[in-house]
Amino acid sequence: MKKKKLLLFFISFFLFIPLASASDYKIEKYDVNINVNENHVLNVEENIDVKFNYSFKHGIIRNIPIKNTYYRIIDGKYISTNEKTKIKNIKVNNKYTKTIENGYVNLKIGDPNKTLDTETIYNYKITYDYDMGDDLIDEYDDLYFNIIGDKWDTSIKDVSFTIKMPKDFDQTKINFTTGKFGSTYNDNVIYDINNNVITGSLTKKYDDDISLYSYEGLTVRIELEEGYYKNERKNFDFTRELLYLLLVITCSLIILSLYLYIKYGYKEKDVIVVEYSPFKDLTPAEVGYIYKGRIDKKHIISLITYFASKGYLEIIDDKKSFKLKKIKDISASEPEYAAVTFRGLFSYADKEGIVKSSSLNEKFYTTLERALNKLKKSQKIYDASHYVIKTLYIIIPFITLTLFGIFKMFYSYKVYLDYNSLYGLNKKIIIFSFIYYLILFIISKKRNKDNYEYYNKIKGFREFINTVEKEKLEEMVEQNHSLFYDILPYAYVLGVSNKWSKKFESIAIEPPKWYTGTMYNTTTGRFDPVIFTNSLNKTVSIAKAVATSRPYESYSSGSFSGGGSFSGGGGFSGGGGGGGGGSSW
Repeated sequence: MKKKKLLLFFISFFLFIPLASASDYKIEKYDVNINVNENHVLNVEENIDVKFNYSFKHGIIRNIPIKNTYYRIIDGKYISTNEKTKIKNIKVNNKYTKTIENGYVNLKIGDPNKTLDTETIYNYKITYDYDMGDDLIDEYDDLYFNIIGDKWDTSIKDVSFTIKMPKDFDQTKINFTTGKFGSTYNDNVIYDINNNVITGSLTKKYDDDISLYSYEGLTVRIELEEGYYKNERKNFDFTRELLYLLLVITCSLIILSLYLYIKYGYKEKDVIVVEYSPFKDLTPAEVGYIYKGRIDKKHIISLITYFASKGYLEIIDDKKSFKLKKIKDISASEPEYAAVTFRGLFSYADKEGIVKSSSLNEKFYTTLERALNKLKKSQKIYDASHYVIKTLYIIIPFITLTLFGIFKMFYSYKVYLDYNSLYGLNKKIIIFSFIYYLILFIISKKRNKDNYEYYNKIKGFREFINTVEKEKLEEMVEQNHSLFYDILPYAYVLGVSNKWSKKFESIAIEPPKWYTGTMYNTTTGRFDPVIFTNSLNKTVSIAKAVATSRPYESYSSGSFSGGGSFSGGGGFSGGGGGGGGGSSW
């Protein structure tokens, strides 16, 4: 019984917390009086009547922004810039503490030693001077202010406001908006103008006696003639200096990248060294790796034919599958990646030393990954400087993008009004630099000295396969009867196996003893190197597909969508200075 009561208590407790936090107080009335001075300083008085639903509360917290993000229309688009304001002469009709954090002045109003009852409506009167400063726009002045910010976490029942302007203004250019951030709704605003004093209130938008729901605000924007304000506090505008600094840094990084490429990334002109025979100290896997400059699964798969030509195994082609029969153990002189591959292949063999392609399916990929890692360590193609500048070509664009992002946090509207061409030049150079770094990343292929010599020999060997004449081949076959099969796996990784086989169409060679499959011409009945190579390539392709196959893994996927746009010529809710919000405590 006690356990059930305890469980019921915890369920009730955790259900109560979200309900309490969502509706622990409500603002019964929010009245704002604003006296606008000619120097663009606003004397603000807020009267907030609050009723608490729970007796453990002490008061409210009022968050007033000192860093404003303004949204104005420039050339038909909403443009945002950040401007700092100053708050002075704060007074509260209650005990309070003030802190400044994350761009807000936070007023924690109430006595921590006193809790409030749920029957009383408490009034909180807050007055302060809000110095908007110069708006940095030469074409016009304006009053763009969030009378009630859109950061309150509770609903507001009644809203009223008074705005006293310092002198005459065009009354047709007043625009009020209400709702969540970005809203241009204004049908529930009622206002009147008398002797440059605007008084107004909000009607209830719905049938539940609420003027503003949580996170909804009220904003006013009045477009005024240039010079309406006098002697405003000057906001230092360093937009032009920022643009020049960004331009200098971006161009300097471009020049630095070019210098690094010339010194560490510029690939020397290839010097082809003709080679007529396979490399004694390199397997086909290493030849393919050096030639491409990167590891590929194809390089490890080429070892199957290499093992066969060395007499380690026999390949049995079953058209849609294959078998590998172990003839003897791999020599201890072979590289470690080759030994890993060979042992991995026959770890799935039967008692007769035969492994079927189906036995490798979804299993051999782990061996393949180990062999590729060993292969990568077998040859040092690039020096450390190569990887450093490759990394820099990735990092530098993000440095530029970060600088541009930081710049956008500080620029003013003058970037569009006075420095548009300079701003456009910066954007074009930044876009160009991204393409430029990508090109440098791709073409930076300077190899180390030893590997460069190997690379030139491999290119010469590939050139030999492409251009060797029949007479030369016949002479070489006389000296080495297995020449065709010795070179075949190398030709495969270099992408010229078909050309190599066609050169032997009219040269008599013995069929391989290590291959069982399609290799005879059905018309003549003779061994045909082209038919054999095509059949072997098909077998190798099957081997590659089998070797790289992995067990099926399912992944859950999700999607999201969203979006929105701002419209309306006179501003929108939350788009001006001031405002902020609050909560209870």
